Amino acid sequence: MAASLTIDYGAASTRAVLTWPGGSATTLTFGGATELSSAVHVSDAGIAVGPAAWQQAATDPDGFVLSPLRHSGEQITVAGRPVPIADLLTATLRQVADEAKRVAGEPVEDVRLVVPAGWGPRKRTRLRNAARHAGLLVSRVVEAPVAALPQLPDQDGASPRTLLVIDVGAGCEATVLDGSEVLSTLADPAAGGDQIDHELAAAVGVDLDALAPPQRWAALAGIRTAKQALAEQPAVTMPMPGGLPAVVLTADTVRQAAQPVLERAGQVAAEAVANADLKPDQIDAAYLIGAAAATAGAAESVAAKLGVVAQVAPRPELVATLGAADADPAAPEQGPAVALPPARRLLALALPGLASLLLFGHFVFTADFNNGTPTFPREGYYVLAVWGELTVAAVLAAITFLQAASLFATILDHQSNAAAARAYPGSRITSGLALAAGAGAAVACLYAITAAVYFAYPTSQMLRWSLLPILPAVACALVLAALTWRRPATPAGGWDAFLTFPASSMITAAVGTVAVALWWHAGLPWWANGWNELVGYTGGLLMGVGITCALVRHVAARIVLTVLLGFFTLIISRSGPNILAVIYAFAVAAWFAQRTWTLARATPPAR
Repeated sequence: MAASLTIDYGAASTRAVLTWPGGSATTLTFGGATELSSAVHVSDAGIAVGPAAWQQAATDPDGFVLSPLRHSGEQITVAGRPVPIADLLTATLRQVADEAKRVAGEPVEDVRLVVPAGWGPRKRTRLRNAARHAGLLVSRVVEAPVAALPQLPDQDGASPRTLLVIDVGAGCEATVLDGSEVLSTLADPAAGGDQIDHELAAAVGVDLDALAPPQRWAALAGIRTAKQALAEQPAVTMPMPGGLPAVVLTADTVRQAAQPVLERAGQVAAEAVANADLKPDQIDAAYLIGAAAATAGAAESVAAKLGVVAQVAPRPELVATLGAADADPAAPEQGPAVALPPARRLLALALPGLASLLLFGHFVFTADFNNGTPTFPREGYYVLAVWGELTVAAVLAAITFLQAASLFATILDHQSNAAAARAYPGSRITSGLALAAGAGAAVACLYAITAAVYFAYPTSQMLRWSLLPILPAVACALVLAALTWRRPATPAGGWDAFLTFPASSMITAAVGTVAVALWWHAGLPWWANGWNELVGYTGGLLMGVGITCALVRHVAARIVLTVLLGFFTLIISRSGPNILAVIYAFAVAAWFAQRTWTLARATPPAR
């Protein structure tokens, strides 16, 4: 039985959970965070979602939409152009679908949506359609207060109880339940997290509504980041817009700013109870759910207006999502599943690794020993081998591991805990890249040590041909890892596509190296006598093609560059593959440098 996906698309943020057979759950993470901002940004390049939308808001504020769910109607005017709201919803849901597919290892077919209890059929249908356009087949739509019931304490199901569920997210929705039947529901968008943000800004002397859009979004992003950080730290420093000096925020500052908003939520809850023709003392229990329910003093502020004690549900930001997912409250949260990549991806990973081993084997077993043997060397002992084969073998091994960085990241993420992922949001792919770079260097050293022992040669001489040529590519990978640490972002098409090295380059380089080696050193079989020079020149030309395919992508550019490079590689091949191998190693490093530069330009530092 495959995993099911439950999505709570909120006005401020979106959360999603994968539930596995047996009831264990995996909270999806986006850039290391357990929530994805529902904000989007519209431009000529398309619709950016989550952190990417906030980053683009700094330079193009007119295209920023803070909360698509807050807009009624079928479309909205963004930067002077009409945009269907359904397209904005679909963009965020597609990001969730892609992450769920990555974690589950396959598309998820059972999808459930969590919606507010006060939503009518029109809003529910619009969200369903957006999910369908994102490639999600929705099987159930569950109301948030009803979904939360199985996860609330003291719910043994022995008899129906009258409960009050106060969902304090971006806004507030209070719902009275008789068992799982909704008796009344009342919503107020100004009694939740959005209003707390405004009150907190005012407490530090900032009027969000009076700021120009670029400063407004930057200030709002700073406030929300500071609130999240205060969950784990006693105080944080928050930058101020307009060049004003930074201010220090404490948990007590947030408590004081949130108190009038949460008291308003308590008033909304009291009105919902009255609308159900009940009195507060007729409520068996009152629960706070939603992200803002975790604010210090929330239960006390709500109870002050409601007149009854309110409890904060366990994991209030996820309680409705976990309940709708039928997750077992007693089961520990399961880490992301480690699924094998598709067959095509596995082939791309295995190809350079297999070529690397074959080249290393050919390098070792075609060596000639002179003036003795490795076991009994005489004076003047030396080895005649194709050192360029060792270089290309090490380069292909490095490519193998660097292509698998995202797979390493998934495995590491599976073994890590959620707290570490939240504390270090860029750590997932960063760790994968660092591990891949280290593994590539380690295999290069292993090749050198193995050859040194087999040849009875100094290891340092082997390292000059195996480790030294790949250091530029390894350095580029480490720089790329540092970039992803400071600027958590996913490239267009995902990390797999971003790190996939051109197969045409690897194949032609490996075949070309062997061809030149056979001509220059190993020799062809007797039945190929007379073809030596043709094979060698063909190998030199193939090495030129491999270098070209690593440097450029456009077909026409490859043809032109091959003609230019081929002339020189044909000449160089007469001296053997060693120089060509070093040139190829630098071409591979240039490819990874270009990848690093692409990511550096595409992800400006988060504010």
